[in-house]
Amino acid sequence: MKLRTDSRSIAILSLFAAMILALEIVPIPLLTDIPLFGGFTLDPTGIPITIVFLAFGSIFSLILIPIMWIAIAYRNPIGSVFKGFAEFYTLLGLIVAKLFLRKRSYDWKVAAPLYIIFGVAFRGIGMYVTNIFLIQSFYGLTLEAAIALSATFVIPNIIQALINILVGILIFIIIPENLAIQARFGKYGTEEYDKYEEISAEELEATDDE
Repeated sequence: MKLRTDSRSIAILSLFAAMILALEIVPIPLLTDIPLFGGFTLDPTGIPITIVFLAFGSIFSLILIPIMWIAIAYRNPIGSVFKGFAEFYTLLGLIVAKLFLRKRSYDWKVAAPLYIIFGVAFRGIGMYVTNIFLIQSFYGLTLEAAIALSATFVIPNIIQALINILVGILIFIIIPENLAIQARFGKYGTEEYDKYEEISAEELEATDDE
């Protein structure tokens, strides 16, 4: 999917970026910020990134990673590094899954499990290895201690990836078709669907009612 530079797409991306900033700058304890252990928290920040990936492709979703990092870094510099790598690995898994799905006829029964498998695997394995080096660098632990501590974060990272991808896909799927067309989400952003730009809202609603 080519980079979208129209004002509508930029405006929608800005809304999702603002959503991420709000979630990170003003976290709500036990609702949008659920602490586990060792500084690890479950939060919905990755859900908008998944939605943007499905709606606009890899480049726009990658843009949201540094925005999220900045939002966290001002209050938790070390945590922002861990979170940045974690969301990057999740997104990388989605990108690889999309490469497998490209030029193939598929529905969500095929696509959703593939996105989940790759996203979870990339985050789980990627963060296990990365955490070993980050824990040693930031906390000065021995290699053996870092390996043991990193292993305890594998399950939480898998759970977080599942939440991000599954909820993101569910939200994307239930977006009404007429809204998806107007926003040029997903397949409607390709040149093949340029003709939909000229369809009025009334015609779209009439089409949905048929």
